[in-house]
Amino acid sequence: MGRIKRYRTALSRHHRSKGHGIHSPFAFNFVRFVLREKLPYYCYPELVAKRQAVIESMREVKNHPRVISLKGMKMIFRITNHFNPSCIFQVGSCYGLSEASMLSVAPSSRLWLYDPHINNYQVTANVLLPYLENIKCYYELDVAIDEYLKEMDQNKPPFLAINSVASNGDIESLTRALDKIIQGDCIIILRNLHRAKEMKQLWLQLKASMKHGQSFTNEKTAVIVANKKLNLQHYFLWF
Repeated sequence: MGRIKRYRTALSRHHRSKGHGIHSPFAFNFVRFVLREKLPYYCYPELVAKRQAVIESMREVKNHPRVISLKGMKMIFRITNHFNPSCIFQVGSCYGLSEASMLSVAPSSRLWLYDPHINNYQVTANVLLPYLENIKCYYELDVAIDEYLKEMDQNKPPFLAINSVASNGDIESLTRALDKIIQGDCIIILRNLHRAKEMKQLWLQLKASMKHGQSFTNEKTAVIVANKKLNLQHYFLWF
């Protein structure tokens, strides 16, 4: 969605984002107390410090990838905190900041990370240093997905965060894998929908593939909660 259209729909999105017109108890609580929660959490000051350290480190680097916003880091933490996954799969490192947001929830959580460009910036290694025992890094997407699905806790649904897609081959592999995963129960966070056409394409494909569960989007970020106990519903919100 373009910026002008987002402004045109702002009032209706803002109205629903306060819970008006949302009849599903799960969706109402998820929107009000996760996506739009304003109360501070214990780890927020640490996340602020980590992000500021990245900004300072990248200040002299030209044309570097955009640093995730503090609002985005806090939202990722809240979503992860709500579902409390023991095993997480992530594509794209965000200088280690999104990993820090998710792994701040529980010290026992493990994360499978695919990012072929992870070694491009030393600051990423610095951010990830406290979590190295909990992270497995991969340079091949198919291998990362296969190992994650084999080793993850089978008593909890897959929890995936997709920040970026490195190549056209990756978008094809990721779409095939997620099309299968989404037929069961899972949680998927997709970011940068408004900045990367590959991410928007992936989001639209997954949305069309959903047979059950609910999705929530502001056209910048999308959260898919595929749960067979939930009727299929899509929410277009302000968060």
